[in-house]
Amino acid sequence: MKKFRIIALAVIAIFVVSSLSLAVNFAAAAPKIELDKATNRPVQKTWVRLNGVINYWGDAEVNGLLQTRARTTLLATDNTRQLASATAIWTTNNSRPITSIRAKENFTYTFYSARLNNASVSEFSVDDSDYFLNGTWNLYTVNSVVTVITDENNTIVSVHRESDTQVTKAYGELNVTDNWTNFTLTIDGIEPLTGSIFRSMTRQVAFNPFKILEDSSTKVTRADLSQMVTCFHAMPGWGNYDSQMDFNGNFEIDIADLSTVAANM
Repeated sequence: MKKFRIIALAVIAIFVVSSLSLAVNFAAAAPKIELDKATNRPVQKTWVRLNGVINYWGDAEVNGLLQTRARTTLLATDNTRQLASATAIWTTNNSRPITSIRAKENFTYTFYSARLNNASVSEFSVDDSDYFLNGTWNLYTVNSVVTVITDENNTIVSVHRESDTQVTKAYGELNVTDNWTNFTLTIDGIEPLTGSIFRSMTRQVAFNPFKILEDSSTKVTRADLSQMVTCFHAMPGWGNYDSQMDFNGNFEIDIADLSTVAANM
């Protein structure tokens, strides 16, 4: 019953928080492709999706995840323009990974994130299956104090988080090599992030950014919303947090994110 109530709240929130639907915002925030009808005509287009595990930050072992969705368009002028989103999130806390269980004890947690703010180039090499993405990234350092409140039956009733967040911007390059098996994310001012790709996909049609499950449908369904519900209130270090579901970028899967998926069904 609790899951159904959450879903109902998400649907209601569509009507009362219309700005939370990111269908327009997502397109508006991404770089637009402006074409010259005579000489700048698209001749090839490929959509790329990558998921990876971040293993090292410089020489330090870390727990982290990489997610990328991008359109690579080769224009008649040999210029490449694209729509792209990418997020890396990692922590040096080896006892509590980003996608940790819903523990009942209070804890403090420090994690880092890099989000692509403005892509410059997205290149896909068909011959050797390498991939390159660069642009300006937002860099986050987040220190959180999480309080987990339980009732007399030791059942979690609420979670409270206080965070100190520092944000900077820097140029960065993502290189995927070795036939889509390894990657290096190099961002100015920090040590490089390296790891391995565990899921990759290319196709000629767009990935639906609001599609949560990887099934045969490209439409957002109730199953996608139900999957969101299982991660409701999740945050880095607690509750199976997934940045793919964090549409408002506040490092928590909340009612705004549920509403966004529901609004795009």
